[in-house]
Amino acid sequence: MRVFCLLLLCLTQLTTGEENWPQVSGSDLNYQVAGVTAPPAKWSIVRNENILWRTTLPEGGQSSVTVWGDKAFVTTHKPIDESSDRLEPHIVGYCLDSNSGKILWQVELPGTDPVSMAGIFSDGTVFAPITDGEHVWFFNRCGSMGCYSMEGKQVWLREFQPRPRHTNRQCEPILHGDIIVTVEVRNKQQGQKMQRHKPVPEGIDPKEVWTYLHGIDKNTGEIKWIGEAGTAIHNTPMFGMTKSGVAAVFHGRGGGHGPLETPYGVSLTNIATGKALWSNDIGKCDSVFNSHWNNKEGYWFQGPNHLVFSSETGELLRTQDVTKSVTFHQFHPEDGSWTKAVKDVKAGRRHPNTNQTNIVVGKWHYFLAHDFVALGRVNVETGETQYLELPVQVVAGADDDRLIRDTKKALANDTKNSRGIDIAIDGRAKKTGFGHVSAASPVAVNGILYIPVMNGTTYVVDTRSADFGPSSLLAVNDLGKAGETWTLASFSCVNGRLYMHTMKEIICIGPL
Repeated sequence: MRVFCLLLLCLTQLTTGEENWPQVSGSDLNYQVAGVTAPPAKWSIVRNENILWRTTLPEGGQSSVTVWGDKAFVTTHKPIDESSDRLEPHIVGYCLDSNSGKILWQVELPGTDPVSMAGIFSDGTVFAPITDGEHVWFFNRCGSMGCYSMEGKQVWLREFQPRPRHTNRQCEPILHGDIIVTVEVRNKQQGQKMQRHKPVPEGIDPKEVWTYLHGIDKNTGEIKWIGEAGTAIHNTPMFGMTKSGVAAVFHGRGGGHGPLETPYGVSLTNIATGKALWSNDIGKCDSVFNSHWNNKEGYWFQGPNHLVFSSETGELLRTQDVTKSVTFHQFHPEDGSWTKAVKDVKAGRRHPNTNQTNIVVGKWHYFLAHDFVALGRVNVETGETQYLELPVQVVAGADDDRLIRDTKKALANDTKNSRGIDIAIDGRAKKTGFGHVSAASPVAVNGILYIPVMNGTTYVVDTRSADFGPSSLLAVNDLGKAGETWTLASFSCVNGRLYMHTMKEIICIGPL
């Protein structure tokens, strides 16, 4: 009987991973899934190849799509007109039929602290919805979160004041059990007195205006706990389990514009209590990463170095410079050849990766480089580091694709929504998506990486390849016309389908 129950549990878990993508990081909360139906490696929106459906939405948004069974969820900003200042605080949560793309219902979530639309670090829609199959939670980065039935009936709405000092991506909400983890300022009223990139005003206790992990009761919207260790909003905390079975979140402090939360470093926090299991104060660092970890180790970057910590104690175990004596696979456009050489590289001024583009698959920690167009990976055990040069953009045509490799020749994004209104006020949104941008996390499906960048180009990479050379790059796909496509969303994968949110539409990719 016990064997039968264990088998049933395994089958249930497999079914959940196959049929649902309940939050941005998937069923296992690590942006990857294995043993499931494989989605297509190649597709084209322009040529309508392996496209099941497309649903146009009236306004732009950044959130990834979450899926439960026959329902898909996403958010956009509330539609604006040409006269808008593009500082829209209100968002709309949508429920779509995951099989057809038909919009089933929508709700509006108010906001109090407007941020620029289509920002390269975040906007009001940056957080993906979360669902457990009974309810769905939508999040407005401008100051609200709400719980709804699967039919769109509001259960509760929580409104709060966010801190206006930064507009970074912050923490994608994490659901575990009955707790939703968010990152918010501790003292909401005092936090409103902060100014963009400015120090703490006189008379305010700095710790009161730090941002911390918050544990929110999913059933009521009440705050159950506020974390002990501060969390910089540059960072993306990640969920995991310790060897002793404690559900925890790995997170940290540091970054540009002098984050208030100090000392800079990393922490592991108990998700049930908000208490820090340990902290390691490592000094000056950026924290613009997905904080990947497992029950053995946690992974981080500090300047050009890749750091490995003990998940049990927080002890720093290994350090590796990912810019020195690396293997670099380089393409030569003049004759179409590739070379493989050991050399030093300049991956980034403060850190080697494009923000939030890192993912650990097996023994390799992957990341898009910051200062040049390449995918890097560092072996978490040996420190071996490799880079594979990538084209900066794919221009899909009626019959085939043209790959642009010179960043100066890449087509700029027009950042227009589906109604032809340019919604971005930050000119950096028209660039490629490498470098100084809080980009989308890759996802790994059966060991295959799907890596979207802001200009709508998607790289499909085989992590199982022994040699990290050109054969590892399985495809370079479009998400729409070059120069007219924009996204900061990650893929979701369910039943052999990929779901993607661009500025203009929701796309379902799958075999016809």
